[in-house]
Amino acid sequence: MSEAAIVAMMFICFLAALFLGSSLCFVLGGTSIIFSMLFWGDTNVISMFVRTTTKIATNTSYVCVPLFILMGAALERSGASEKLFESIHVLMGRLRGGLAIATVAICAMMGAATGIVGASVTIMGMMALPAMLKCGYNKYLASGTVMSAGCLGSLIPPSVILIVYASLSQLSISKLFAGGMSSGLFLSALYACYIVLVCILKPEMGPPLSEEERAKYDMRKIWRLFFISFLPPIVLIIAVLGSIMVGVATPNEASALGAVGAFAIAVIYKKFSWKMLKEACYNTIKTTAMTMWVILAASMFTSVFLGLGGGAVVADMVTTLGAGNKWLILFIILMIIAIMGMLIDSTGILLIGVPLFTPILYPLGFDPLWFALLFAVMIQMSFISPPFAYAIFYLKAVAPPEITTRDMYIASAPFIVIQVVAIVFFCLFPGLITWLPSVL
Repeated sequence: MSEAAIVAMMFICFLAALFLGSSLCFVLGGTSIIFSMLFWGDTNVISMFVRTTTKIATNTSYVCVPLFILMGAALERSGASEKLFESIHVLMGRLRGGLAIATVAICAMMGAATGIVGASVTIMGMMALPAMLKCGYNKYLASGTVMSAGCLGSLIPPSVILIVYASLSQLSISKLFAGGMSSGLFLSALYACYIVLVCILKPEMGPPLSEEERAKYDMRKIWRLFFISFLPPIVLIIAVLGSIMVGVATPNEASALGAVGAFAIAVIYKKFSWKMLKEACYNTIKTTAMTMWVILAASMFTSVFLGLGGGAVVADMVTTLGAGNKWLILFIILMIIAIMGMLIDSTGILLIGVPLFTPILYPLGFDPLWFALLFAVMIQMSFISPPFAYAIFYLKAVAPPEITTRDMYIASAPFIVIQVVAIVFFCLFPGLITWLPSVL
Protein backbone atom coordinates (compact mmCIF):
# COMPACT_ATOMS: atom_id res chain seq x y z
CA MET A 1 0.00 0.00 0.00
CA SER A 2 1.33 3.46 -0.94
CA GLU A 3 2.09 6.14 1.65
CA ALA A 4 -0.71 8.34 0.27
CA ALA A 5 -3.25 5.52 0.64
CA ILE A 6 -2.15 4.79 4.23
CA VAL A 7 -2.35 8.47 5.18
CA ALA A 8 -5.78 8.86 3.57
CA MET A 9 -7.08 5.77 5.37
CA MET A 10 -5.67 7.02 8.69
CA PHE A 11 -7.45 10.37 8.34
CA ILE A 12 -10.72 8.74 7.30
CA CYS A 13 -10.65 6.45 10.35
CA PHE A 14 -9.77 9.40 12.58
CA LEU A 15 -12.67 11.54 11.30
CA ALA A 16 -15.13 8.64 11.40
CA ALA A 17 -14.32 7.88 15.06
CA LEU A 18 -14.51 11.60 15.90
CA PHE A 19 -17.95 12.03 14.30
CA LEU A 20 -19.21 8.98 16.19
CA GLY A 21 -18.79 11.06 19.34
CA SER A 22 -15.65 9.52 20.83
CA SER A 23 -13.34 11.61 23.03
CA LEU A 24 -10.52 13.29 21.11
CA CYS A 25 -7.69 11.84 23.22
CA PHE A 26 -9.00 8.28 22.75
CA VAL A 27 -9.51 8.82 19.01
CA LEU A 28 -5.97 10.15 18.57
CA GLY A 29 -4.36 7.51 20.77
CA GLY A 30 -6.45 4.62 19.44
CA THR A 31 -5.89 5.53 15.78
CA SER A 32 -2.14 5.78 16.34
CA ILE A 33 -1.98 2.39 18.10
CA ILE A 34 -4.05 0.59 15.43
CA PHE A 35 -2.11 1.95 12.46
CA SER A 36 1.29 1.52 14.07
CA MET A 37 0.44 -2.10 14.91
CA LEU A 38 -0.73 -2.72 11.34
CA PHE A 39 2.28 -1.22 9.58
CA TRP A 40 5.15 -1.31 12.11
CA GLY A 41 4.71 -4.25 14.46
CA ASP A 42 4.75 -4.66 18.24
CA THR A 43 8.39 -3.85 19.06
CA ASN A 44 8.62 -0.48 17.28
CA VAL A 45 5.23 0.60 18.62
CA ILE A 46 6.09 0.01 22.28
CA SER A 47 9.49 1.66 21.92
CA MET A 48 8.05 4.76 20.25
CA PHE A 49 5.24 5.19 22.77
CA VAL A 50 7.66 4.84 25.71
CA ARG A 51 9.95 7.49 24.18
CA THR A 52 6.99 9.83 23.53
CA THR A 53 5.67 9.48 27.08
CA THR A 54 9.12 10.00 28.60
CA LYS A 55 9.77 13.08 26.46
CA ILE A 56 6.51 14.73 27.54
CA ALA A 57 6.88 13.75 31.20
CA THR A 58 10.42 15.21 31.39
CA ASN A 59 9.73 18.40 29.40
CA THR A 60 10.25 21.28 31.85
CA SER A 61 8.31 23.65 29.56
CA TYR A 62 5.09 22.09 30.84
CA VAL A 63 5.83 22.87 34.51
CA CYS A 64 4.21 26.29 34.26
CA VAL A 65 0.96 24.88 32.81
CA PRO A 66 -0.59 23.68 36.12
CA LEU A 67 0.72 26.78 37.95
CA PHE A 68 -0.89 29.20 35.48
CA ILE A 69 -4.11 27.16 35.65
CA LEU A 70 -3.95 27.34 39.46
CA MET A 71 -3.47 31.11 39.23
CA GLY A 72 -6.57 31.40 37.05
CA ALA A 73 -8.63 29.12 39.30
CA ALA A 74 -7.67 31.15 42.38
CA LEU A 75 -8.52 34.48 40.70
CA GLU A 76 -11.86 33.08 39.56
CA ARG A 77 -12.80 31.96 43.07
CA SER A 78 -11.49 35.12 44.73
CA GLY A 79 -14.14 37.22 42.98
CA ALA A 80 -11.46 39.28 41.18
CA SER A 81 -13.14 38.75 37.79
CA GLU A 82 -16.51 40.02 39.03
CA LYS A 83 -14.89 43.06 40.66
CA LEU A 84 -12.96 43.84 37.46
CA PHE A 85 -16.15 43.73 35.42
CA GLU A 86 -17.99 45.93 37.90
CA SER A 87 -15.27 48.60 37.81
CA ILE A 88 -14.98 48.79 34.02
CA HIS A 89 -18.75 48.42 33.66
CA VAL A 90 -19.14 51.68 35.59
CA LEU A 91 -16.47 53.51 33.56
CA MET A 92 -17.55 52.34 30.09
CA GLY A 93 -21.30 51.84 30.50
CA ARG A 94 -22.05 55.51 29.82
CA LEU A 95 -21.04 55.09 26.14
CA ARG A 96 -23.05 53.48 23.34
CA GLY A 97 -21.69 49.96 23.12
CA GLY A 98 -19.75 50.67 26.31
CA LEU A 99 -20.72 47.44 28.04
CA ALA A 100 -19.61 45.39 25.03
CA ILE A 101 -16.29 47.27 24.88
CA ALA A 102 -15.91 46.73 28.63
CA THR A 103 -16.50 43.02 28.05
CA VAL A 104 -13.68 42.94 25.47
CA ALA A 105 -11.36 44.75 27.90
CA ILE A 106 -12.20 42.43 30.80
CA CYS A 107 -11.79 39.33 28.63
CA ALA A 108 -8.35 40.57 27.56
CA MET A 109 -7.41 41.03 31.22
CA MET A 110 -8.87 37.66 32.14
CA GLY A 111 -6.92 36.09 29.31
CA ALA A 112 -3.79 37.58 30.85
CA ALA A 113 -4.86 36.26 34.26
CA THR A 114 -5.93 32.73 33.36
CA GLY A 115 -4.94 31.80 29.82
CA ILE A 116 -7.97 29.45 29.72
CA VAL A 117 -10.76 30.11 27.22
CA GLY A 118 -13.43 28.08 29.02
CA ALA A 119 -13.05 30.10 32.21
CA SER A 120 -13.29 33.48 30.45
CA VAL A 121 -16.32 32.59 28.31
CA THR A 122 -18.19 30.99 31.22
CA ILE A 123 -17.55 33.81 33.69
CA MET A 124 -18.41 36.57 31.23
CA GLY A 125 -21.43 34.60 30.08
CA MET A 126 -22.71 34.72 33.67
CA MET A 127 -21.81 38.38 34.31
CA ALA A 128 -21.65 40.40 31.10
CA LEU A 129 -24.28 38.73 28.91
CA PRO A 130 -27.23 39.23 31.32
CA ALA A 131 -26.06 42.80 32.02
CA MET A 132 -26.00 43.66 28.30
CA LEU A 133 -29.37 42.04 27.63
CA LYS A 134 -30.87 43.92 30.59
CA CYS A 135 -29.60 47.21 29.10
CA GLY A 136 -31.28 46.42 25.77
CA TYR A 137 -28.29 45.19 23.75
CA ASN A 138 -28.91 43.20 20.59
CA LYS A 139 -28.60 39.51 21.47
CA TYR A 140 -26.29 38.75 18.53
CA LEU A 141 -23.88 41.57 19.41
CA ALA A 142 -23.93 40.65 23.11
CA SER A 143 -23.37 36.89 22.71
CA GLY A 144 -20.87 37.32 19.86
CA THR A 145 -18.81 39.73 21.95
CA VAL A 146 -18.69 37.35 24.92
CA MET A 147 -17.70 34.35 22.79
CA SER A 148 -15.04 36.04 20.66
CA ALA A 149 -13.50 38.20 23.38
CA GLY A 150 -13.57 35.26 25.79
CA CYS A 151 -11.28 33.40 23.39
CA LEU A 152 -8.53 36.03 23.72
CA GLY A 153 -7.04 33.85 26.46
CA SER A 154 -5.75 31.49 23.75
CA LEU A 155 -3.60 34.33 22.41
CA ILE A 156 -2.84 36.72 25.26
CA PRO A 157 -0.20 35.31 27.66
CA PRO A 158 0.04 33.27 29.79
CA SER A 159 -1.68 31.26 27.05
CA VAL A 160 -1.40 27.50 27.47
CA ILE A 161 -1.52 27.28 23.65
CA LEU A 162 1.65 29.40 23.35
CA ILE A 163 3.39 27.38 26.07
CA VAL A 164 2.69 24.13 24.22
CA TYR A 165 3.72 25.71 20.89
CA ALA A 166 7.03 26.80 22.42
CA SER A 167 7.71 23.26 23.68
CA LEU A 168 6.99 21.83 20.21
CA SER A 169 8.93 24.37 18.16
CA GLN A 170 11.81 25.29 20.51
CA LEU A 171 10.89 28.97 20.18
CA SER A 172 11.42 31.35 23.12
CA ILE A 173 8.38 31.42 25.41
CA SER A 174 9.08 35.05 26.36
CA LYS A 175 9.15 36.11 22.69
CA LEU A 176 5.98 34.14 21.96
CA PHE A 177 4.33 35.80 24.95
CA ALA A 178 5.39 39.23 23.69
CA GLY A 179 4.05 38.50 20.20
CA GLY A 180 0.86 37.09 21.70
CA MET A 181 0.38 40.23 23.76
CA SER A 182 0.75 42.59 20.77
CA SER A 183 -1.42 40.49 18.43
CA GLY A 184 -4.04 39.90 21.16
CA LEU A 185 -4.32 43.61 21.92
CA PHE A 186 -4.58 44.38 18.19
CA LEU A 187 -7.40 41.86 17.82
CA SER A 188 -9.10 43.35 20.91
CA ALA A 189 -8.89 46.77 19.26
CA LEU A 190 -10.51 45.40 16.10
CA TYR A 191 -13.37 43.97 18.19
CA ALA A 192 -13.84 47.33 19.92
CA CYS A 193 -13.80 49.20 16.58
CA TYR A 194 -16.45 46.85 15.20
CA ILE A 195 -18.66 47.40 18.26
CA VAL A 196 -18.30 51.19 17.98
CA LEU A 197 -19.09 51.11 14.25
CA VAL A 198 -22.17 48.91 14.74
CA CYS A 199 -23.47 51.16 17.54
CA ILE A 200 -22.95 54.27 15.40
CA LEU A 201 -24.84 52.77 12.46
CA LYS A 202 -27.52 51.14 14.63
CA PRO A 203 -27.63 52.88 18.04
CA GLU A 204 -30.38 50.58 19.30
CA MET A 205 -27.96 47.61 19.24
CA GLY A 206 -25.86 48.96 22.13
CA PRO A 207 -27.59 51.63 24.25
CA PRO A 208 -25.76 53.28 27.18
CA LEU A 209 -26.61 52.75 30.85
CA SER A 210 -29.82 54.37 32.01
CA GLU A 211 -29.80 57.53 34.15
CA GLU A 212 -30.98 55.49 37.15
CA GLU A 213 -28.09 53.05 36.80
CA ARG A 214 -25.52 55.84 36.42
CA ALA A 215 -26.88 57.65 39.47
CA LYS A 216 -25.83 54.73 41.68
CA TYR A 217 -22.14 55.59 41.27
CA ASP A 218 -20.60 58.84 42.51
CA MET A 219 -16.89 59.72 42.17
CA ARG A 220 -16.05 58.35 45.63
CA LYS A 221 -17.48 54.94 44.72
CA ILE A 222 -15.72 54.99 41.33
CA TRP A 223 -12.33 55.65 42.98
CA ARG A 224 -13.03 52.92 45.52
CA LEU A 225 -13.81 50.49 42.72
CA PHE A 226 -10.58 51.49 40.98
CA PHE A 227 -8.29 50.87 43.97
CA ILE A 228 -10.04 47.79 45.35
CA SER A 229 -11.47 46.05 42.29
CA PHE A 230 -9.27 47.12 39.39
CA LEU A 231 -5.76 47.67 40.71
CA PRO A 232 -4.85 44.36 42.51
CA PRO A 233 -5.44 41.94 39.60
CA ILE A 234 -3.87 44.36 37.10
CA VAL A 235 -0.72 44.71 39.23
CA LEU A 236 -0.49 40.91 39.47
CA ILE A 237 -0.87 40.46 35.71
CA ILE A 238 1.77 43.10 34.97
CA ALA A 239 4.16 41.58 37.52
CA VAL A 240 3.79 38.05 36.09
CA LEU A 241 3.95 38.90 32.39
CA GLY A 242 6.47 41.73 32.80
CA SER A 243 8.90 39.51 34.70
CA ILE A 244 8.82 36.98 31.84
CA MET A 245 9.10 39.47 28.99
CA VAL A 246 12.01 41.45 30.42
CA GLY A 247 13.87 38.31 31.44
CA VAL A 248 13.75 38.77 35.22
CA ALA A 249 12.04 35.39 35.74
CA THR A 250 11.54 32.22 33.74
CA PRO A 251 7.94 31.23 32.85
CA ASN A 252 8.05 28.56 35.56
CA GLU A 253 9.15 31.08 38.21
CA ALA A 254 6.61 33.68 37.04
CA SER A 255 3.79 31.13 37.09
CA ALA A 256 4.64 30.30 40.72
CA LEU A 257 4.62 34.03 41.51
CA GLY A 258 1.22 34.34 39.82
CA ALA A 259 -0.28 31.46 41.81
CA VAL A 260 0.94 32.90 45.12
CA GLY A 261 -0.25 36.38 44.11
CA ALA A 262 -3.70 35.07 43.16
CA PHE A 263 -4.13 33.51 46.60
CA ALA A 264 -2.91 36.76 48.18
CA ILE A 265 -5.69 38.61 46.31
CA ALA A 266 -8.16 36.03 47.61
CA VAL A 267 -6.97 36.83 51.15
CA ILE A 268 -7.33 40.59 50.52
CA TYR A 269 -10.89 40.09 49.25
CA LYS A 270 -11.62 37.81 52.25
CA LYS A 271 -12.50 34.92 49.96
CA PHE A 272 -9.71 32.53 50.97
CA SER A 273 -10.78 29.34 52.75
CA TRP A 274 -9.80 25.70 52.81
CA LYS A 275 -12.82 24.94 50.64
CA MET A 276 -11.73 27.55 48.10
CA LEU A 277 -8.17 26.14 48.10
CA LYS A 278 -9.47 22.60 47.64
CA GLU A 279 -11.74 23.62 44.74
CA ALA A 280 -8.96 25.56 43.02
CA CYS A 281 -6.53 22.64 43.34
CA TYR A 282 -9.12 20.13 42.15
CA ASN A 283 -9.97 22.26 39.11
CA THR A 284 -6.24 22.64 38.35
CA ILE A 285 -5.61 18.89 38.55
CA LYS A 286 -8.63 18.12 36.35
CA THR A 287 -7.72 20.68 33.67
CA THR A 288 -4.03 19.78 33.68
CA ALA A 289 -4.79 16.05 33.41
CA MET A 290 -7.11 16.66 30.46
CA THR A 291 -4.52 18.84 28.72
CA MET A 292 -1.66 16.39 29.24
CA TRP A 293 -3.72 13.41 28.04
CA VAL A 294 -4.52 15.23 24.80
CA ILE A 295 -0.86 16.25 24.43
CA LEU A 296 0.28 12.63 24.88
CA ALA A 297 -2.34 11.18 22.51
CA ALA A 298 -1.76 13.85 19.85
CA SER A 299 2.02 13.37 20.09
CA MET A 300 1.53 9.63 19.52
CA PHE A 301 -0.74 10.31 16.55
CA THR A 302 1.71 12.79 15.02
CA SER A 303 4.66 10.41 15.48
CA VAL A 304 2.83 7.58 13.73
CA PHE A 305 1.47 9.88 11.02
CA LEU A 306 4.92 11.28 10.23
CA GLY A 307 6.55 7.86 10.54
CA LEU A 308 4.16 6.42 7.95
CA GLY A 309 5.11 9.19 5.52
CA GLY A 310 2.23 11.55 6.22
CA GLY A 311 4.49 14.58 6.47
CA ALA A 312 5.92 14.01 2.99
CA VAL A 313 2.45 13.40 1.54
CA VAL A 314 1.05 16.63 3.02
CA ALA A 315 4.16 18.62 2.00
CA ASP A 316 3.92 17.36 -1.60
CA MET A 317 0.19 18.11 -1.74
CA VAL A 318 0.56 21.64 -0.36
CA THR A 319 3.59 22.44 -2.54
CA THR A 320 1.85 21.14 -5.66
CA LEU A 321 -1.32 23.10 -4.99
CA GLY A 322 0.73 26.19 -4.14
CA ALA A 323 2.64 26.00 -7.43
CA GLY A 324 5.81 27.22 -5.72
CA ASN A 325 4.27 30.53 -4.55
CA LYS A 326 5.05 30.91 -0.86
CA TRP A 327 2.02 33.10 -0.12
CA LEU A 328 -0.32 30.66 -1.85
CA ILE A 329 1.26 27.82 0.13
CA LEU A 330 0.71 29.82 3.34
CA PHE A 331 -2.93 30.43 2.36
CA ILE A 332 -3.50 26.69 1.75
CA ILE A 333 -1.97 25.82 5.14
CA LEU A 334 -4.12 28.40 6.93
CA MET A 335 -7.20 26.99 5.18
CA ILE A 336 -6.27 23.46 6.33
CA ILE A 337 -5.86 24.76 9.91
CA ALA A 338 -9.25 26.49 9.66
CA ILE A 339 -10.91 23.23 8.52
CA MET A 340 -9.16 21.32 11.32
CA GLY A 341 -10.51 23.93 13.73
CA MET A 342 -14.06 23.05 12.74
CA LEU A 343 -13.51 19.42 13.69
CA ILE A 344 -11.06 19.03 16.59
CA ASP A 345 -10.03 21.01 19.65
CA SER A 346 -7.21 23.53 19.92
CA THR A 347 -4.62 21.24 21.50
CA GLY A 348 -5.16 18.61 18.83
CA ILE A 349 -4.77 21.21 16.06
CA LEU A 350 -1.55 22.42 17.63
CA LEU A 351 0.06 19.04 18.18
CA ILE A 352 -0.84 17.78 14.71
CA GLY A 353 -0.28 21.01 12.80
CA VAL A 354 3.05 22.25 14.14
CA PRO A 355 5.12 19.17 13.17
CA LEU A 356 3.31 19.00 9.80
CA PHE A 357 3.42 22.59 8.63
CA THR A 358 6.54 24.20 10.10
CA PRO A 359 8.94 22.05 7.98
CA ILE A 360 7.05 23.25 4.89
CA LEU A 361 7.04 26.97 5.75
CA TYR A 362 10.49 27.54 7.29
CA PRO A 363 12.44 26.90 4.04
CA LEU A 364 10.22 29.48 2.32
CA GLY A 365 11.72 32.24 4.47
CA PHE A 366 8.81 33.01 6.79
CA ASP A 367 9.67 34.19 10.31
CA PRO A 368 8.95 31.25 12.68
CA LEU A 369 7.71 33.60 15.42
CA TRP A 370 5.40 35.41 13.00
CA PHE A 371 3.92 32.13 11.74
CA ALA A 372 3.50 30.89 15.33
CA LEU A 373 1.22 33.84 16.12
CA LEU A 374 -0.71 33.40 12.86
CA PHE A 375 -1.23 29.80 13.96
CA ALA A 376 -2.42 31.00 17.38
CA VAL A 377 -4.95 33.39 15.79
CA MET A 378 -6.26 30.51 13.65
CA ILE A 379 -6.63 28.40 16.79
CA GLN A 380 -8.55 31.24 18.41
CA MET A 381 -10.83 31.27 15.37
CA SER A 382 -11.47 27.54 15.86
CA PHE A 383 -13.18 28.23 19.19
CA ILE A 384 -16.07 30.01 17.43
CA SER A 385 -16.03 28.09 14.10
CA PRO A 386 -19.06 25.79 13.63
CA PRO A 387 -19.88 22.98 13.96
CA PHE A 388 -17.58 22.11 16.92
CA ALA A 389 -17.24 25.65 18.30
CA TYR A 390 -16.20 25.14 21.91
CA ALA A 391 -16.89 28.75 22.93
CA ILE A 392 -20.51 28.29 21.84
CA PHE A 393 -20.86 25.20 24.03
CA TYR A 394 -19.25 26.99 26.99
CA LEU A 395 -21.62 29.94 26.63
CA LYS A 396 -24.70 27.80 26.04
CA ALA A 397 -24.19 26.19 29.46
CA VAL A 398 -24.68 29.54 31.24
CA ALA A 399 -26.60 31.72 28.75
CA PRO A 400 -30.19 32.87 29.38
CA PRO A 401 -32.80 30.60 27.72
CA GLU A 402 -33.71 33.21 25.09
CA ILE A 403 -30.20 32.86 23.56
CA THR A 404 -30.34 29.69 21.44
CA THR A 405 -27.48 27.74 19.88
CA ARG A 406 -28.61 28.98 16.46
CA ASP A 407 -28.35 32.58 17.72
CA MET A 408 -24.78 31.90 18.83
CA TYR A 409 -23.81 30.47 15.43
CA ILE A 410 -25.18 33.61 13.75
CA ALA A 411 -23.49 35.88 16.32
CA SER A 412 -20.08 34.30 15.70
CA ALA A 413 -20.04 35.07 11.95
CA PRO A 414 -18.95 38.77 12.02
CA PHE A 415 -16.25 38.02 14.59
CA ILE A 416 -14.83 35.24 12.40
CA VAL A 417 -14.64 37.84 9.61
CA ILE A 418 -12.79 40.19 12.00
CA GLN A 419 -10.25 37.45 12.76
CA VAL A 420 -9.71 36.94 9.01
CA VAL A 421 -9.15 40.70 8.70
CA ALA A 422 -6.58 40.46 11.52
CA ILE A 423 -4.75 37.69 9.63
CA VAL A 424 -4.62 39.92 6.53
CA PHE A 425 -3.22 42.82 8.60
CA PHE A 426 -0.57 40.54 10.14
CA CYS A 427 0.48 39.39 6.65
CA LEU A 428 0.65 42.94 5.29
CA PHE A 429 2.27 44.42 8.41
CA PRO A 430 4.26 41.65 10.19
CA GLY A 431 5.67 44.24 12.58
CA LEU A 432 2.32 44.17 14.39
CA ILE A 433 3.50 40.81 15.73
CA THR A 434 7.27 40.98 15.61
CA TRP A 435 8.02 44.50 16.89
CA LEU A 436 7.49 43.88 20.61
CA PRO A 437 9.51 40.62 20.72
CA SER A 438 12.30 42.34 18.77
CA VAL A 439 12.81 45.04 21.41
CA LEU A 440 12.96 42.63 24.37
